[in-house]
Amino acid sequence: MIKSELRRILDIVANLSQKDVKKDVLETEIISHSGLTDLEVKDHLNELEWLHLVKEAVPTPNHEEFKLWNLTEKGLQEISRHDLKQP
Repeated sequence: MIKSELRRILDIVANLSQKDVKKDVLETEIISHSGLTDLEVKDHLNELEWLHLVKEAVPTPNHEEFKLWNLTEKGLQEISRHDLKQP
């Protein structure tokens, strides 16, 4: 069971990526959808990465100035497990 604030960020990454582990999500999009400060979101993303639920994507040359994030298979499983528990 992960903390609710981490769950919220994980849900945002999942929604923005349409639950596709190969789809990159801009960190700035995650921040804007969260309503949190950029520092709070970065801390949550780092914690989720440590838990292997998200991973920082390797930026393409045209996105080098932006951080990109992906949902991992483990993160997708966590989202699915949580969705099954919802009424």
